[in-house]
Amino acid sequence: MSQARTRTRAGQHPRGGTDAPTTARPTGPDPERTPAAEREAEAGSGPPLRIGQLAERTGVSVRLLRYYGQQGLLTPRRLGNGYRVYAEDDVRLVRYIRSLLAAGLTTAVIGRLLPSVCERDGVLRPCTPELADELRRERDRIDEQVAELLAARRLLEEVIEAAPRHAP
Repeated sequence: MSQARTRTRAGQHPRGGTDAPTTARPTGPDPERTPAAEREAEAGSGPPLRIGQLAERTGVSVRLLRYYGQQGLLTPRRLGNGYRVYAEDDVRLVRYIRSLLAAGLTTAVIGRLLPSVCERDGVLRPCTPELADELRRERDRIDEQVAELLAARRLLEEVIEAAPRHAP
């Protein structure tokens, strides 16, 4: 996200590239903002946060925040003493990450998708048809896992039903 902390135009992703040709920005509020645009808009909107402060604000452990950094999902600035510092916009980014994890996506998938996720009225959504296609594939993968778990549950129910019962 060190790239994301630099100024980007509408349509640009924090890791480079664009999802659409850039045009002049409207003068009013933009109803669809990518996480990169949100980070740009909020950059400098408050003092930098130390990792413990980010953990407090997001409810995510310091260990997990470091893991997100290792996975390339968060890129804190480093001070001369090596301390990680985060921008106010990283609070929202961590919430995005948590939402996508709760949806069943892996950190590897999130790393690929996050630059192409938009927000409208506080709801994450795909910005591109390609992202929507990838999310459908992920949904299908999860559906397969659910079917396998349901089959395992049915088998377990059969085993339980076959077990002798305790006398009342």
